[in-house]
Amino acid sequence: MYPWLIPVWQPLQRAVREQHLGHGLLIKGMAGLGKRVLAGKLATALLCQHTSNAPCGICHACELTAAGSHSDLHIVGREGRSIGIDAIRELSRIMSESARLGHGKVAVIERAELMTEAAANGLLKTLEEPAGEATLILVSSRPERLLPTLISRCQQWLVPLPDTQSALAWLNEQGVQASPSALSVNQGSPLQTLEYLSAGTDDKRLSLLAELAGLGKQPGRLQKVQAGLQEQPVHLVWVQLLLQDALQTALGVRAPLKLADCRQHSALIAQLGPMQLHELHSALLELRRCLQPGQGRPVNAGLQLSQWLHRLQQTLLHS
Repeated sequence: MYPWLIPVWQPLQRAVREQHLGHGLLIKGMAGLGKRVLAGKLATALLCQHTSNAPCGICHACELTAAGSHSDLHIVGREGRSIGIDAIRELSRIMSESARLGHGKVAVIERAELMTEAAANGLLKTLEEPAGEATLILVSSRPERLLPTLISRCQQWLVPLPDTQSALAWLNEQGVQASPSALSVNQGSPLQTLEYLSAGTDDKRLSLLAELAGLGKQPGRLQKVQAGLQEQPVHLVWVQLLLQDALQTALGVRAPLKLADCRQHSALIAQLGPMQLHELHSALLELRRCLQPGQGRPVNAGLQLSQWLHRLQQTLLHS
């Protein structure tokens, strides 16, 4: 188990052994913290045949759970772009049946925020009137998207972000050299940072932001920068963090930079002044909002980004 999960796991394990857990649980926290691992461990403990020592790891139930073949454990939401009413109806039907091994039933709904409104409403009855020793575990990185009526019926367990030093120490143990900046662009998530560094994406970030900051001196690179930013939506997050650092520098705020390894680039852009930086930052936030799925009529992402980059370039040229 990941070390940052242990402070959450220990009281959960104690509640299982003392039989103090409710029948509806919500494990929440940002993406990339291993909430699925925690939910799996909890499910194993709930199904363990030795409650006072759950999960024992040696009983028949624990062996079946480890093999992924326990007939009383059901997982929904691992695949697909949404969780529909049919999947929830089938889950409710299964949960209403008697446990085959006689020690309760457990359902894990991963990415619970992907439930449609009909599916969420369909789950309410199961939460209100659970059959026997049925336990529902909802896992979500976006709990604000869940129906308030669902949340109110669940015990909530928050998986917090590990502190920076602990996260960096763990990453070092995995054989990667991580910087606080790499952790920042992944919102402090150790697992996302590990994947990011293993893929060599950090080098791309440093190169792309260097070219962006240099547009005032090398305007011919605008198209290359645009192509790089369009590869992945997260690349615009890198620019946003750089602008935030530049604005902080321009205002003389004495606080750690999000991208300390791009200090020279943020210092260069900071010369634009707080007013220009604030306008550019606001325009970038609006651009990111417009490019998100489900924001009404489709937009020409290339044109929108081109206009923003041209504005940045002209501002840099005349600074």
